[in-house]
Amino acid sequence: MRTTNHPKRSTATASACSLALVATAAVVADPPPITVDGSFDDWEERAITATDPTGDGELDLVELRLADEPDWFQMLIIASSDFDLSDDNDLVLLLDTDDDPGTGLQTEGIGAELRFVFGARSGRFYPESTTDQSDGIALNHLPLSLQGAPTVTSNRFEIALARGATIEGNDLFLESQGALVLRSGSGDRLPDSGAISYRLDLEPAPPARDVPIERERADDLRLVSWNVRVDSPWSNGQANRFRRLVRAIEPDILNFQEIYDHTPAETRQRFIGWLGENTNDWYAAGNADCITLSRFPILYAEALDTNLAVLIETDPLLDRALLIINAHPPCCTNDDGRQEEIDQMLALLRRVRAGEHPDIPADVAVQLTGDMNLVGFAQQLDSLITGDIVDEDTWGPDVAPDVDGSALLDIRPLLSGARLSYTYRNDGSFSGYWPGRLDVSIISDSVLELGRQLVLETRFMTERRLAEYELQANDSASSDHLPVVTDLRRPTTSTGDINEDGIVNGLDLAILLSSWGTSNESDLNEDGIVNGQDLSILLSRWGT
Repeated sequence: MRTTNHPKRSTATASACSLALVATAAVVADPPPITVDGSFDDWEERAITATDPTGDGELDLVELRLADEPDWFQMLIIASSDFDLSDDNDLVLLLDTDDDPGTGLQTEGIGAELRFVFGARSGRFYPESTTDQSDGIALNHLPLSLQGAPTVTSNRFEIALARGATIEGNDLFLESQGALVLRSGSGDRLPDSGAISYRLDLEPAPPARDVPIERERADDLRLVSWNVRVDSPWSNGQANRFRRLVRAIEPDILNFQEIYDHTPAETRQRFIGWLGENTNDWYAAGNADCITLSRFPILYAEALDTNLAVLIETDPLLDRALLIINAHPPCCTNDDGRQEEIDQMLALLRRVRAGEHPDIPADVAVQLTGDMNLVGFAQQLDSLITGDIVDEDTWGPDVAPDVDGSALLDIRPLLSGARLSYTYRNDGSFSGYWPGRLDVSIISDSVLELGRQLVLETRFMTERRLAEYELQANDSASSDHLPVVTDLRRPTTSTGDINEDGIVNGLDLAILLSSWGTSNESDLNEDGIVNGQDLSILLSRWGT
């Protein structure tokens, strides 16, 4: 994507707009594709599109980067301090998509077809020229297929809009070039004057992400977290969708949330029956709306407020037991309630690591999983990873959560058929939030090795993949949350040991280089393509 000052819209100098026609950071000829997952590493090789001085607004924008691919128009927004993109802000995106200043909303020196207010999660589309921003067609995030990450507070956000978006029959993107302005009602504007022009399709299209569902190894332990939306597996309209999904996944352990009206035994009967297995060979435990099913014995279960901790005998596969905290803390604006329940989970883990729990060994492997409702303060996610307890007066001091005293690993799985990371998606007409990663799988990676990780989303799968697993395109609409799949194994090889000969060396490097630009076992970060990021991972593990 090429970006410049727009000659029709501004006489500002390049320094006034701080536009970078040449990247200020190293940019490679074929940068990695953008993955909307809230991690941002893939943006480092993208040119800085525009910068802005600090201190000129309460919501103080300082940098913008742009990218695109055939399906998405993408941007990275950086501010000087943290804020919540989906709530309590007045950040406005003005987007001229037909490269004509005489059409759309006449504002800020451009003709904007789209005006979207992120904090209100709503906006308007202007098919006709107007100076009144209340004209046009009201919309929320749905017609735009808007993606935003992370869902918690941050000073940077990656955003994607579908290039095929339509609003009441009108295409959003009308030309291969256009212009944009970002404006905060609290005073800041990016750029300070004029507009930022963009041009699409200047780079080769990245390869599609299309990963298989089955385990990488037959003896990998497959865990699934799944909010099933208020007992939907027992709904006549959704039951067959759930049946197809669970049969495609072939789980070993299922962690459900939002099962309110059915017992663990009834849940086991339904899902294990769908798998065609003997329900007596599976174990079940539950608390409140959280239910865990396991083909391995559940040795111990403990209620944590409305959440559930279970100890599972996974020694045959992992060489140790596995402690799973299956959680569903309160949603939306209840940040204090979420943090309180997370603190309680960590207090249990501290007792375990200190050897003070009578039923759980101190060196147990751990997975923290479930619908964590992560739409507020980033502290909640940080606590889950690092063991930082906020209310120490009630729950005691922090915990070093992994067996070796380190932080846990937040694995951030991607959709099976797209470089997106959302686990929540509600396409209902009154949907409040755009798709986001509300559900997590966080593990003790010092004693566990990852296999395949994915979020099963049938609406992005190819027809070939759907047929392969006997799925239908809308099966994932069975719930507003998607199944989060995590495969675990005992540590066997160092990351980067592609040929599994026990050491990362030149043989592995040769395999990786011969796979450049493809998607196979050399794709160490599983972003869908073998590239410089995978090379960096391999080199960092050299000799191990």
